[in-house]
Amino acid sequence: MRRATALVVAAGLLAVTLTGCSSNPNANCDTALKPGSASDLVKVSGKLGEKPKVSFPTPIKTTKSERSTVIQGDGAMVQKNQLVEIEYSVFDGNTGATLQASSYAKDSAQLVPVGTINIPAFNTALQCTSVGSRIAVAIAPKDSGSDASAGTAIAVIDVVKAYLAKADGTPQPSVSGFPTVVLAPTGQPGITIPGGSAPTSVTSETLKAGSGATVKKDSSVVVQYTAVGWENKNVVVSTWQNGSPDLVVVDTGQSATAQGNVLPQDMTRALVGQKVGSQIAVLTPASKDGSFPASAWVVDILGIR
Repeated sequence: MRRATALVVAAGLLAVTLTGCSSNPNANCDTALKPGSASDLVKVSGKLGEKPKVSFPTPIKTTKSERSTVIQGDGAMVQKNQLVEIEYSVFDGNTGATLQASSYAKDSAQLVPVGTINIPAFNTALQCTSVGSRIAVAIAPKDSGSDASAGTAIAVIDVVKAYLAKADGTPQPSVSGFPTVVLAPTGQPGITIPGGSAPTSVTSETLKAGSGATVKKDSSVVVQYTAVGWENKNVVVSTWQNGSPDLVVVDTGQSATAQGNVLPQDMTRALVGQKVGSQIAVLTPASKDGSFPASAWVVDILGIR
């Protein structure tokens, strides 16, 4: 099987994906929850995205978390480290009382990062679930993220939407003067800074051209990014290393996850006019306030919220 390798041409950049025999570990379903006798006892009615009517015999107990599908969606399969929008209800397995729930209001689904949700069973329940599905989850005490003595909990989760796991656009020709980028099967980039002086102005190139919605100045975008300092060649910030994509306001750089909560506007404003599914490289000078050094960014545009 042919294995792709990185090639530097005229000090430019050729973005390539390390495919060959590699597979994406984030798409592996081995750790996803399976159906079981406890989750199969949960009866659910109602439309997807609306508050469900839920019943189950009490007390209900399990020492192993389980997942049963109530409504089978026909969308893409959810991966680890992907942002998804869900509606959910959680019930006490002993009494049947509601412990917590989302609002189920229009356009107010909860945005959660699969893999780092504070209820561990939610992460493995959402893995390999299709968008558009409703699932019933029997949560073992050890997977509840709280006091294990609380007992089993029952959750009903609607997977309303999922943003792209990585840029899926068409690879574009390289541009001279940009770093070399190599992509892991997950989509995480490795960036090699070329020789030459650090950037003193903002420049960008499109590595992959997406075909989704267009980013505007007032957009809030779901992105994965890595920035490498031009001088010291170290990673400055990376959502890939943090374990989930970021939600960023393009015009202000306001970030949901970045340290300091603001990204350089030189970088975020370079996203304007790009389409969802694109991957771009952005060279930025050092921030005037000293918060970011001159850097090379690789940004995957995964959605607009």
